[in-house]
This record gives sequence, C-alpha cells and structure tokens, in this order.
Amino acid sequence: MAYVIGIDIGGTFTDAVVLDAEAGEQTLSKAPTTPRDLKQGVLEAVRVAARHLNRPPREILGRTVKFAHGTTATTNALVQGRLVKVGLIATAGFEDQLIIMRAIGRVAGLTLTERLHFSQTDKPEPYQGRVLTPLNLGEAREAVQRLLNRGVQAIAIALLWSFKNPEHEQAIKRLIQEMVPELFVTASSEHFPVMGEYERTSTTAINCAIGPIMASYIQELELALQAEGLKVPLSIMTSAGGITTTEQAVRVAVTTIGSGPAAGVIASQYLAEAMGHRNVIVTDVGGTTFDVGLIVDGMPRIAPTATIRQYALLTPLIEVTSIGSGGGSVAWLDGTRLRVGPVSAGAEPGPACYGRGGEEPTVTDADLILGYINPEYFCGGEIRLQRELAEQAIRRRVAEPLFGGDLLKAAIGIREIIDSQMADLIRKVTVERGYDPKEFTMMAYGGAGPTHCVAYGKESGVQAIVVPIAAPAHSALGAAVSDMKHSFKVSRPHGFPVPPEVPSEVFGGLEREASLLLEREGIGPEATAFYRWVDMRYRRQVHELTVPVPGGRLGEAEIQQLAATFEELYQRLYGKGSAYSEAGIEVISYRVDAVGRVVKPDLRFAEEGPADPAAARKGSRAVYWGELGGFAETPIYDGDRLRPGHLVRGPAILEYYGTTVVVNPECRARIDGLRNAIIRW
Repeated sequence: MAYVIGIDIGGTFTDAVVLDAEAGEQTLSKAPTTPRDLKQGVLEAVRVAARHLNRPPREILGRTVKFAHGTTATTNALVQGRLVKVGLIATAGFEDQLIIMRAIGRVAGLTLTERLHFSQTDKPEPYQGRVLTPLNLGEAREAVQRLLNRGVQAIAIALLWSFKNPEHEQAIKRLIQEMVPELFVTASSEHFPVMGEYERTSTTAINCAIGPIMASYIQELELALQAEGLKVPLSIMTSAGGITTTEQAVRVAVTTIGSGPAAGVIASQYLAEAMGHRNVIVTDVGGTTFDVGLIVDGMPRIAPTATIRQYALLTPLIEVTSIGSGGGSVAWLDGTRLRVGPVSAGAEPGPACYGRGGEEPTVTDADLILGYINPEYFCGGEIRLQRELAEQAIRRRVAEPLFGGDLLKAAIGIREIIDSQMADLIRKVTVERGYDPKEFTMMAYGGAGPTHCVAYGKESGVQAIVVPIAAPAHSALGAAVSDMKHSFKVSRPHGFPVPPEVPSEVFGGLEREASLLLEREGIGPEATAFYRWVDMRYRRQVHELTVPVPGGRLGEAEIQQLAATFEELYQRLYGKGSAYSEAGIEVISYRVDAVGRVVKPDLRFAEEGPADPAAARKGSRAVYWGELGGFAETPIYDGDRLRPGHLVRGPAILEYYGTTVVVNPECRARIDGLRNAIIRW
C-alpha cells in the first residue's frame, strides 16, 4: 500500500490528509499548530493520522510516495516582521525605491474605508541596508564588503532595466558568490524580469528577507520527517496553485506566501471537476481567517501580483481574498458596538472553551453555547471543550456590559455579526466583480466553514453548498493532489496590434525555460502542459488585465481575438460601456504557467443507496434556531456513518471528525457518491 500525504498549517490547527494512492480513501487528522516550532505540529498531525489508520507513523511515512506541504513559515515571517537583514544593490538615483514605494506604500492593500483614516495609515518598516550603485566590479566588490560589514544575511540585486538586459545583475551575483559562497542572493532578472522598478525591487528584497528562513525551516522539517521514516523528497505548495521542490521553494521563497489558501482552491477545483461544476465560490473558515476564491469556467482566478504587508509582489498567485473572521475571532466592544475580529485567539491560548488559559470570547465559544458544537466530540473527541469557560468569557466581556447579562443574546449577536461579515465579503468577490452568485455552486470547508455556511451562503444568493468529506483538512487535500507548477513571466511592451511573431517567440522561449526546469525535477514532456497569458491595458492606464492566450503559433486572427477578450474582461470588471478602444491597447507582459502532472488518486463515486439516514442518527440535543425563535431538540447524525444517498432534512446537525455541518430548518443535505454533503433550501 502506498500513501500520499498533504499538510496545511493554519493559525489554530495543523491539518493532514493521508490518501491511499490506489483506492483514494482519505484519512484526516488535526493537531494544534505550534507557532514556536511549526514542524512539531506537522509531526503530531502525521502521528494522529497514523493512529486513525491503526498503523505506526514510521510505516505510514515509509510507504509514502508523495509528501506535499503548504507552509505558513514565510507568510508568518513577513506578517510578523521576523525577517533576515537584507542588503540592496540598486542603480544610482533609485536608492529609495523601498522608501518611496511608488507613492502607494502608505495605503497599499488597504480598503477605501481604511485609507480614509489617514492618521492610522503608515508605511511598513523599511528594510535596513545601504543602497549602493555598482557600475564596475571594483566598486561592486567594495559595496558588497560594506554590506557584509553591516551584518547582512542576504543581498538583493535590482538594477534599472535589468528585465531588458540582465548582464550587470548577473555579473554582480557572480562576484558575491565568489566572495561569500554561502550567502543568500537574488537578482531581480532571474525570477522577476518584469516592468516596474519598485515592484521588482520590492519582490526581490522580500524574497531575500524570507529565503534563509524558508531554507532553515525546510531543512529542519526534512530531517525530522526522515528520522520518522520518510524516504521521498518533500514537496512545497506555492501560491500559484502547484507544488515545487524544496530547492526551488528556497530559491524563490516569495512564491510560497499564501500557499495554504491556494491549496484549498486547488482541492475545490479537483473536486468540482469530478462533480461537473464549472463555476464555484470557494469559502474557507479556519480559526483565524475567512478566505474566498473563485473558480470560473473550471479554472481558479489567478492574480498576476499581490500586496502583502503593504509591499508589492510580482508573483502570480491564486486570487484569495481574506478577512479576520474565523472560529477563533475575538468578540469585543467598540464603545457600545459589538465587534468580531480581526484579532484571533489563535492556537495559543485559543478560544476560552479550550481551557488553555484563553479569556477572550470567540466565535467558537458562541457556537458552543448555541448548541451547534458538541463539547465531547470536538476533533472527534480528541479535544474536550468546556462550556462553562465559554459562558464566563462571553458573559464578562459581552453580555454584562452590552446585553444586561443576557448570555443568549450575546452569543446570537456574535454569530450574526460573523455571518454577515462573511456574506459581505462574498458579495465583494462576486457581485462587485461582475459575477452573479446564482450561477455558482459554493464549497464550504475549514473547521468552521460547514458550521456557518448556510447562513452566509443563503445570504449571498447561491443555490447549493457542497461540504466536502475532507472539509476539516481541505487545504491539506489540495497540497496532496496538486501537480508540479511553475510560472515564468517577462515584460515585452508593445503597442497593439502585436506582430504575431513577437508573442510566438516570447512564449516559445518561456516554454523552453519551463521545460528545462520540469525535466530537472523529473517531469517529462508527456506529463507537461503549458498555459499562456498576456497582461494588457489601455494606453495611459497603469493597471493591466490578464488575458488567456491559445497555444501554438499565433496568427492575425488570434491576435485580434486577444483584443476582443481584453475588452470583454474589462467591461465585466468595470461595467458595460467602460471599454475605450479609441485609446489604443498595449501588451505589457507575457506569462507561461507550466504544469507537470504527478501522482494523485482518482475520485471514485459510490452507488447511492436508500435516502433514510436513521442508521446514522446518534441522538439529539437542544440547538438554537433563529428561524424557530429559540432552542429546539434537534437530531444529531454521525457524519462517518452517513452513506451515499442519505437525505437529512433540517433542522439537523451532522458531526464529523474536525467539523460540524449545520443544516438549518427548511434546508436538506444529501450525501453524494463521494460522501460530500450537498445542502439546498
């Protein structure tokens, strides 16, 4: 028997999925995330999965043929500012790129409301290290030595126009490697040969700031897993929706930022393809955040750039929008106004009901009081929740100061606020971008997603919700089923129409480069696929839209179709009639996504049986239902005993390992051939 293992580290829990590589059977596990030493949470999640399989961890790891890991090591380092000291070498006159930030740094990544509070906006802390101007190797050697004398642990090289001519950057990098072979160095033209000197400099500097951290984390994790019996190389999830080798993950560490949410979207694509769904709203409610993404016409939406901690990143990533709303989100009072999030109780100490010293009331505490969560069966009974601690926290911090001591009203208020916040984000990601939620199916996963999905799903307007059987560890599943993927991008600005030989030549060069990398990673041509994109904009505008490009050589007809597709996308985003062809169109950059198909089990649908779920019923308890005006004795079902074809009518609670599915009154949940719960109303 061979296994495929996927890992995802969240703010509260570290999740694991162990797949039987032949039969496709899934075993889930969760362990508390260990922020001080992330690998310990990974190892414990594997051990818990091994217990569920009644096998020793060494046997499971010894038979593993693929171990894929979505890591938060780089994200946490960037968000928390725990970065290595970076020296920057730049062109004379452009020493202040990371200070000026193209005049957008103060508000980059902030909402309009946040931008209006000017006194509360600021630029992030600048990276330290003197900016130097090497115009010859003698000056360059002196510059590098001065940086080394100041204790830098990595050097970023970002020269003006290097995306057009990388020779100077390459010469400087060779010099540094001769002087200090072990130093982490990134030249912008290596991985980010794209227009925009600030964005290119920012991406290169951040890559240097987190690369050594990634290298240290991977080395420690690999050694620990090998000691436990793992024999295959570790694969790392990237934010573009694929896995890569550890070597490439260190070399371009910036591509691992946000890999966890990206893995969830890939798992949703994998599942949606098998179920025949082309348009999917992806929703993940974890302990810390609520993440929303879109799959349109079978493909995840890819953003060509990102803004993290107000710094621009020139790396494509699966577009996931997040807010601080999750099971661990803290309820607090803003004067006489009840607020929930964005601060989270996290893994340490966690919600008050965990009994680990947490005193702040959270969404999980409210769900427990309202009867949705079984305190004896949290994580399959591996964690026992303490209702009295949840009551104390909510009563002291919310009920007494705001609701005259009414504990029920306080808990209801917390749940209603969090559900409204999540529904509002879904509207922003769909309606405000030109998509009608009625044309989409919703997927709800994460530990708290199935518990809240009916509330935010009905309000958003979707017609059905899919709760995957692996919902508690859906992002870990995404890592397990991801293919190898790399993105290659280069700027070649040109007015429209572009001579057909130009894109054909550029795409051909990028695809050859991608093929060489995949071959080094053991992926042959027969398992390789390429996806082409161009960034286009109207003249005198500064923001581009990404347009898909067909494969093969391009002719005049295909070039003209690019313009038509661009204007269609433009009007979808900005409104009918917003296109302005008279301004003229420009092609700015070209991108190739290279996908190398790797081992993954096929999904197998079981035949659906009788609809009566009585055999899976495990009892009942009092649960609060707003539709019924109070608490009602509600049937409780063992999710592991629900079988394909079972139909559960609400109100009902379905209890699974790691999550609870809430089926509201006037809703029904059908178990499909993959044992997903399909909720309709």
